[in-house]
Amino acid sequence: MKISILLGLLISFNVSAKVCNLEAGLTKKQIKVINKAKKIKRVGPNSALLGKHVYEVDVLSDKESNFVVLLGEAHIKGLRSSLIGKKVVKAFPVRMLEGVPADEVRELIRKNPEFAGVLGYQRVLARYLTFNFFGSTINVARKKGLLFDLGGNSVLEDKKVVLETTLNNAFDIMNSLESLSEYGKKGINLPLEIGRYIEPSAEDSYILDARNVRMAENIVNYTSADSLRIENAGAKIVIIGSAHNPGIVELLKETSNLEKCDNI
Repeated sequence: MKISILLGLLISFNVSAKVCNLEAGLTKKQIKVINKAKKIKRVGPNSALLGKHVYEVDVLSDKESNFVVLLGEAHIKGLRSSLIGKKVVKAFPVRMLEGVPADEVRELIRKNPEFAGVLGYQRVLARYLTFNFFGSTINVARKKGLLFDLGGNSVLEDKKVVLETTLNNAFDIMNSLESLSEYGKKGINLPLEIGRYIEPSAEDSYILDARNVRMAENIVNYTSADSLRIENAGAKIVIIGSAHNPGIVELLKETSNLEKCDNI
């Protein structure tokens, strides 16, 4: 009886599990680097204090073999983990980056003065709630390729303005890319938290839930854009804090054709 139940569970798992042909949508370099990121584990006291995994990796695809990789990073990392983050940035020319809008940061500080000493201008919220000794993968990406300055309504490359335009939502981003075909050789960094304003608070309903919805919406907007189909780019990567992975994976499953691959 127990054996039959076990076999039933195994059959049920195999039917529901999605096995993806990763090579259909990712380059060999991309597969190699995300596997390395996934395998990095803390040991000893650090594992107990900070958690076993440094990077949470989720791979999603649709029926047309369009792939999106969610790289959730811990906000406290060592040198080895930081170096892997740099390799990830180089391997993925199209990157979507978490980053709390400046007006929401200012309002959060106004409501919660205790955050004033740890929150900076246009940075990822969670990074300033911890000590990231070697910098975030998000900040590494921001230094390479096109960067969208939402406050200045301009597009930068190597800190130089290459286009002045209106940047209010993801569709403005996509329209601006049509004028930038000669740029972005080091990659394109897309702001995930562009668009509708969210009333900030110190509660998880803002820090995780509401922001997850906004980021998931923009992932869908960006992945449907023809202007982001860079030749031989492979999959698009989403770089976020690891706490966002579960919620965004679930939202993408509910609101898009993307489903999680179980063989990574």
